[in-house]
Amino acid sequence: MHGRIKQLGLMLGLLVTFFSGTARAYDLRGYFPLYDGRFWNFKDPQGGETVTWAVNGKLTLKDVGRVTLMALDNGSFLCVREEWDGIHIYGEYGADGYRIPENPLLFLPSTLKPGEPVERSVTLKVFSDPERSINFKETGKVEKKITFTGKELENVTVSGKVFKNCAVVEKITTEQHGTVYETLYLAPGVGPIKRVLSKGNKKHVYEARSYDTSGPVATEAVPIKDLLPFEPGITWTYKDGQGTIWRTVTKDKEQIEGTAALPFFEDTGDIFYYSIDAQGLVLNRRFWSLVGGCTDFHPPDSPLVVFPAALIPGAYHSSITNACVHTWPSLTLLEEFYPEMHCASIAVLKEDVAVPAGTYRDCFKICLFSVSRNFNMNNEQVRIGYIWLAKDTGVIKKKLVDMTNYFNPLRINRITSVKFWELTSIETKGN
Repeated sequence: MHGRIKQLGLMLGLLVTFFSGTARAYDLRGYFPLYDGRFWNFKDPQGGETVTWAVNGKLTLKDVGRVTLMALDNGSFLCVREEWDGIHIYGEYGADGYRIPENPLLFLPSTLKPGEPVERSVTLKVFSDPERSINFKETGKVEKKITFTGKELENVTVSGKVFKNCAVVEKITTEQHGTVYETLYLAPGVGPIKRVLSKGNKKHVYEARSYDTSGPVATEAVPIKDLLPFEPGITWTYKDGQGTIWRTVTKDKEQIEGTAALPFFEDTGDIFYYSIDAQGLVLNRRFWSLVGGCTDFHPPDSPLVVFPAALIPGAYHSSITNACVHTWPSLTLLEEFYPEMHCASIAVLKEDVAVPAGTYRDCFKICLFSVSRNFNMNNEQVRIGYIWLAKDTGVIKKKLVDMTNYFNPLRINRITSVKFWELTSIETKGN
């Protein structure tokens, strides 16, 4: 009897030891919400810049399935998905090309035990367009090692607000070009509220000044018609980082399915036909120079609403519909093509912006996502990034990337257009 009691006591001791050793591990699910419309604006007090992360849109990657997009401020975006063991990256896309991990790349583990690192190593395949012929191919490989270390939960004060029970995650990323040290402070239900980045002798501290659940101010709603000049004869002139000039010109209105639509001609060859009604800024037709055809909308399908009638800081807007495909310029209907089109936007911030044309006050910074899914052609035409809208001026700055995402496993995805443009002048007819 005494032996059985002693054995039972030993087992209970082992159980206590086991559970006491695991009790400190915390679950990070819910600490980084990946719902469309989520965003975080970070301010670097030292550099004075504001950078944004925004969750907006989805893709269907071959051999992977549906992934969520997170747009970063440098013109790149991540393809991510939450799995049981954490959030993984399935693609890193940018203006110069993209990288695909051979195995899913861990972005944030689902659980961490303070003081016990989680390590992952992965090989990423690099795809680029060395001939600049929109013909992407695999051009190399990169080895990456990431170590996650959790700290004890703590209360964190950011911009005068106290966030309780924040997870503190140290992340060390090593590639061939160096090592980056990052500390993430994650608030439950909110996401990242603070980031500390170090590389070499440089250190940046980014604090979240606003995010999607921080609350919009209703009085700041601005009608879209007050932001975008809407008449024929307007020329917006932009310059990219290489000094190349790009223009967008409005011409005389045309009737499309009974609606007087204003065409916006871009130097890229694309033409966008817009109208403004009670819903907001509506896309009635688009000519795609890349494929030489156009999409529009026949009743009972409704045109795509690009922006709502009024923009509110922090608000998310989404519109989805089906389009018809026509040849150009004969406008012969191709009945076998019936793409699904989706456009989503997040008004993440109001800020002052300086471009060559001048400094504009209280501009709307908008994360923009649009996709045309053509299932008959086995691809998706994607646009994602940021634009800035100024009152009575329209778009004064763009950081947009266009990509063709192929469902066909024999086709390689390609970056088809990069628009990092800043406004140099705006002119109206007669000026």
